[in-house]
Amino acid sequence: MKLIKADHERRLEIPGVPGLARRPVDIDQSKTGFANLRSLRIYRFDAESVIRGHAEEDEVFVVVMAGSVELKVSRGDAGNTASVFTLSAADDSQNEACAAYLPPHAAYELVPRTDADIAYARATPMSSRPPTVFGTHVRMDGAGVSVLLEETTYADRLRLRLVQIDAQQDDVVFPPIDKSEGMCEALIHVGSASPVRVDEISGPGGGTVSLDSWDTVTVAPGECPTLRIAKGTSAMVLVVLAA
Repeated sequence: MKLIKADHERRLEIPGVPGLARRPVDIDQSKTGFANLRSLRIYRFDAESVIRGHAEEDEVFVVVMAGSVELKVSRGDAGNTASVFTLSAADDSQNEACAAYLPPHAAYELVPRTDADIAYARATPMSSRPPTVFGTHVRMDGAGVSVLLEETTYADRLRLRLVQIDAQQDDVVFPPIDKSEGMCEALIHVGSASPVRVDEISGPGGGTVSLDSWDTVTVAPGECPTLRIAKGTSAMVLVVLAA
């Protein structure tokens, strides 16, 4: 495992975004050494910005971590009409679309309707699927653990899991990666409203990494870590994997 800290001072120019855009999480293969999971980037966009982008050769998961956006997606095929989706951050009280799949060569336009945190995960697939969105389907997975979204079949390489953990009564111990995914490359990103350390992640050899909110951990094939959320705290955990 490798800990990658967020950089909240990172700024960059993006056409359509006033001023400089914020990209606290900027993880690619140069930092992970992964072969299939190309990148995870998380932006903080201001309301009413207009972000235009392209999937290029990759399949892409777009995940709304906070706020609400309108997403327009068009494929590269001539005459193909654009699909328009509304995506909102997931929680355990509603069933709303919170993530989208973009196939290779898709172009998109994203307009935040509120200030929004948007995650982009990329892998280069062998085949592609039509653009689609995924809604929350809450599943309780032990005390204090709500799996809000789990998508492991639609994309060619990418897998996605979004988990809300609320440790009110006691510490919560949760394996963020299923045993069947043990040979995947993975990134585990943790967010919390608490400004202090809220959890630990332990590797198979017994080593422990302490995490702050916005931290991300790399998980190489064969590693099966365990996440511990301390009593009295809560966290949102984003897991992206590539087979």
